[in-house]
Amino acid sequence: MANTEGRQLSPAQTADRAGTAVRSRLRQWLTDPIAAQTDSVSIGLHPPTERLVAVDPDAARAWVRLWQNYTGPGVVDWEPRRWPSFGTQDVPVRLRLTGVEEICRSAGAGARWQRLRTRRDALAALAAPEDFPAVVAKNVKRWESLSDTDFTRLLATASWLLAHPESGLLIRQLPIEGVDTKWLAAHRGLVDSLVLGATGSTGLGIRTLPSFYEIALLDDAILPGMPRVFAATIDSLAALPVAPSRVVILENREGVHALPPIADTIALHGGGNAVTSMAHFGWLADADVVYWGDLDTHGFVILDRLRRRLPHVRSLLMDPATFHRWTHLAIPEPAPATEAPTILTATEQQALADVRAASLRLEQERIPWPYVLDRLTAAGLAPT
Repeated sequence: MANTEGRQLSPAQTADRAGTAVRSRLRQWLTDPIAAQTDSVSIGLHPPTERLVAVDPDAARAWVRLWQNYTGPGVVDWEPRRWPSFGTQDVPVRLRLTGVEEICRSAGAGARWQRLRTRRDALAALAAPEDFPAVVAKNVKRWESLSDTDFTRLLATASWLLAHPESGLLIRQLPIEGVDTKWLAAHRGLVDSLVLGATGSTGLGIRTLPSFYEIALLDDAILPGMPRVFAATIDSLAALPVAPSRVVILENREGVHALPPIADTIALHGGGNAVTSMAHFGWLADADVVYWGDLDTHGFVILDRLRRRLPHVRSLLMDPATFHRWTHLAIPEPAPATEAPTILTATEQQALADVRAASLRLEQERIPWPYVLDRLTAAGLAPT
């Protein structure tokens, strides 16, 4: 048993113990408000021993007076101590706090609990399922941090979506005061969680604008009459009536516009991880597919994911020679990828190792264009 001699708790110090209970039990209290009213915390006060009273009787008396004058929440239990040198003395031994209000007030969190309870009640009233209060409590960190204005918007948004589960509207069409695309995007996770908990169904019944990706016809004979560069959705790109001999997929869109004319070749803006969706395009199956991404950890992760779906894909300008030749144009990589690629070639693996060691990112647009054109030619993509 731990030695508590000399560790008498003052009323102020019991707030820390009560605070520990608040942190550990908050979700439980929010989930079951009835049980929260009967919950309790007992905090031992560790009264002084006879030896300590003998060493410093004034300190012992001062500590007892603190508790005699205590007017805070809870009940102080007193017990007699029979000491041969000092006779029988009543000393405070524990502080008992009953109910969430007392525990929170003792922790200095009374106002916080009132605010949480008010918000919890408003959210719980949105839906009837028995387990919905648990969903509300699970998300407490998210909705507690909202300003009053944003919390009002949250209530209005969840209420409207639950009343119109299949509206089919775009975000900008939602007739909810103060809610726009940016607000819903910033709070989408919380809204999704509440609606799922209330209905058991994923989705908000709304539509979002599709993402568009740019494509460049580096040979205008592939689709006569079409613009050289245009944008389309993934589905529309997959349905194009084309059969190019070569396809270059680029991580960034600038390269799509910069590439020169190349016979029987199409260039695609992969948009990062969108390349994994493009891998399902039927017209890529028989094409020579080349991927050109940034020389950073994320670029190699994307290449690895694409190769899992298109085993014949080869990389361009993602080699150690290119990295070291133009390292002076690289910038620090602030958040390297944690995923470890497993199906890179030996050359690509070495380039990735060099990139990780240097903690740098060489963006594809930074590589001087004459060098790019030479490497295109060497890769069988000579400009026409």
